[in-house]
Amino acid sequence: MKHCFLCLSMMLLVACAQTGPATGYDEPTNRSDPNSPAMLNVRMGVAYFERQDYDLALEKLKRAIAMDPKLAIAHSALALVYSTMGAGNEASKHYKASVKFAPNDPIILNNYGTFLCQQGDYKKALEFYQRTLANPFYKTPETVHENAGVCLMKDDLFDEAERHFRAALSVNPEMTVSLYNMAILSAGQDRPLKARAFIQRLSRLQALDERMLTVAYQVERKLGNENEANKYLTQLRKLK
Repeated sequence: MKHCFLCLSMMLLVACAQTGPATGYDEPTNRSDPNSPAMLNVRMGVAYFERQDYDLALEKLKRAIAMDPKLAIAHSALALVYSTMGAGNEASKHYKASVKFAPNDPIILNNYGTFLCQQGDYKKALEFYQRTLANPFYKTPETVHENAGVCLMKDDLFDEAERHFRAALSVNPEMTVSLYNMAILSAGQDRPLKARAFIQRLSRLQALDERMLTVAYQVERKLGNENEANKYLTQLRKLK
């Protein structure tokens, strides 16, 4: 089963990466019978969250926890609702509970790492990302590497960020956030040929935004390719 509430959580990191995607979600293993009343309330809570009906989402998820206080997925979902509503303290409480009741579940650990990074606790976030990556059965390590890379970028740890972006791309060459940030890093480290390669790969997957068009323009100027530079400049002017 896949849930969109983690997709939305991941989208927040994508936005951070591009101002500086959404991915699938495998349900945590720490849960009760999928047809239990608690899990039914979790599913209803997620559905209400997707519709942005946060009050009903809270009601259903709180009911799930009342039925099964150790249900990690319910705590993780409730934490995301609170985080989306700006209730950081409540979100933190339930993320901690989810980790307490599913300490080895990589999905739970990744969720909490994402929250910590959004809160600016980068070092602790990286600890949880590393714990997630340590699980050999985690199905999408590239998303965790990408999250870790974004978090390290926000902490100005560029060499470590590059290592994670490259790891993500080695698993899935179409990770757009990793391509985006590798272009930024390569340009900033005076590696214009590498930057160009990442920009070209990214442009085959999505339209370039204003920041990336600016980088592309600067890279082509650096390489002495005025024709290509002017093409990017034209695209930039159309965005103004």
